[in-house]
Amino acid sequence: MSRDATEPVLPRHVVMARDACLMVLVGTPTLVWYGFWRFAGVSLTVAAGIALAVGCVATLIAIPLGHARKLLIALGLLVVSACTAALTGRAQDYFLPGIVVDSVYAVVLFGSVLVGRPLIGTALRAVAGRWRFQVPGSARVHSLLTLLWAVRFAAEAVVMTVLYFHGNADLLLGARFVLRAPLQIACAAVTLTVLLRAAAGQTRAEGTVPRGA
Repeated sequence: MSRDATEPVLPRHVVMARDACLMVLVGTPTLVWYGFWRFAGVSLTVAAGIALAVGCVATLIAIPLGHARKLLIALGLLVVSACTAALTGRAQDYFLPGIVVDSVYAVVLFGSVLVGRPLIGTALRAVAGRWRFQVPGSARVHSLLTLLWAVRFAAEAVVMTVLYFHGNADLLLGARFVLRAPLQIACAAVTLTVLLRAAAGQTRAEGTVPRGA
C-alpha cells in the first residue's frame, strides 16, 4: 500500500537506523572504488565500473528500506564522480562533483535565509501537509537551523577544496568520511532536539489556552 496522509511518523529509533543504513549504502561504492584503484592496482576506468556496479546493488538494497530516491541521487553523483576521474586520469577528480554539490547546497541554504524562506521551514511544512502535524518552531528557529546546515555544507566544501588542490586522493577520501558522517549526525541531532523542544513548547502553550477561547 502507498503512504497516505494519515500514516503516523515512524519512531525516532527506526528513522535513525534507516538513516545509518543509508550512510553505509552511500559510502560503500566510494570505498570500493578507492580500494580497487589503490590496492588492487586497476585503472580508474575499471575501478569506476566496479564502483558503479556496487552502487546499483546498493540502490536495489535500499528500495525495501524506503531509501530508493536518495540512493538514486547518490548513484547519479557516483556516476559523475567515477566518470570524471576516469576521463581525466586523476583520482582526486573523483571528489570534485561532491565539492560542487556541497557548495551549491551551502549557497542555496544561505540564500533561502536571506530571502526569508528558510528551507528547513519549507521542508517541515511539506512534511506536515502529508502527515498532518503542526510545524514546530518559529521562523527564527527555522532560519537558525537552515544556517546550521548551510555552515555544515560550507565547512565540508572548504576543507575538501583545500585538499583537492593539494592533489592527494588519500587525504580527500579520509576527509570525506571523517567530516561527512559526524557533521551529518551532529546537525541532524541538533535539528531534531531543537524541533522536539519547539513542539513541546507549543503543546504546553496550547494546554494553557482555555477551552472555547
